[in-house]
Amino acid sequence: MSKNNKIILLLFVFIFGCSIDKRNNNANLQRRINIAVSIVPQETFVKAVAEDKVDIITMIPPGKNPGNFAPTPDIMEKFSEANIYFTIGVPTEKASILPKIWEFNKDVNIIDMADEVSKVYSERKFESGDRDHHIWLSPKRVKVMIRTIAEELSTIDPSNEKFYQRNAEKYISELDEVDAEIKNSLFSLDKKAFICYHPAFGYFAEDYGLQMIALENEGKEATIEDFQKTIDLAKKEGIKVVFYQAEIDSKQTRILASEIDGKAEMIEPLSSEYINNLKKIAETFKKAMEVN
Repeated sequence: MSKNNKIILLLFVFIFGCSIDKRNNNANLQRRINIAVSIVPQETFVKAVAEDKVDIITMIPPGKNPGNFAPTPDIMEKFSEANIYFTIGVPTEKASILPKIWEFNKDVNIIDMADEVSKVYSERKFESGDRDHHIWLSPKRVKVMIRTIAEELSTIDPSNEKFYQRNAEKYISELDEVDAEIKNSLFSLDKKAFICYHPAFGYFAEDYGLQMIALENEGKEATIEDFQKTIDLAKKEGIKVVFYQAEIDSKQTRILASEIDGKAEMIEPLSSEYINNLKKIAETFKKAMEVN
């Protein structure tokens, strides 16, 4: 064989081999499990169970308001690859995501986490009768979500069932620890009431014997009458802090803080550092109530 023919043959083998590797890599990528979630804390929950065995699409990215954010075309394109979508019931799901899901992904398996949690624990309802969807701020309810995630992943990826179940139990143990820690910290408080703009902490308050007073009602600012009632109640109870979150804020927060000679303080219910953030929320509430 001539030298030129040998070179051509080697090039052919190299190119053919690269082509096979590329096809294999593409096949591996196609076999990746894709999980869609609604909000950032859910992303944390899936990572706790699956680690790097799945790819996660968060429909409402960090810093966006779950009440009115509309997923971008880029997010919806990624969603088209999702095997499972763990919904949680935030308003934008009903308004901007669920109505067009089948346009982007006809095969996705939708798991309603609120439904799963309601099988074990009671639901809170808003005045309209709609569910209070802030179930992720209740550690005991998150335990139900973690088990659901592990079960669903085990169904589509049975070869890693033990891995998912082991990670789920580990995270549940961490949730039990933080739950007990917060109970010990908050149950002894003499004053139990706190004011926030958005009613995100109903389940948290219920779990730990607190009383949430929210300005916002059904996505709307308080009426003049309700606003004045909140001012009067805050003065009566000696409440000096009004909590708000970066994604959902209102000028009423600062006006109320001024009226009661108090302050407005930001709190983060949507942090990715879920367990540490629960501790931070509890400590923030405790400090505010001890000042009252």
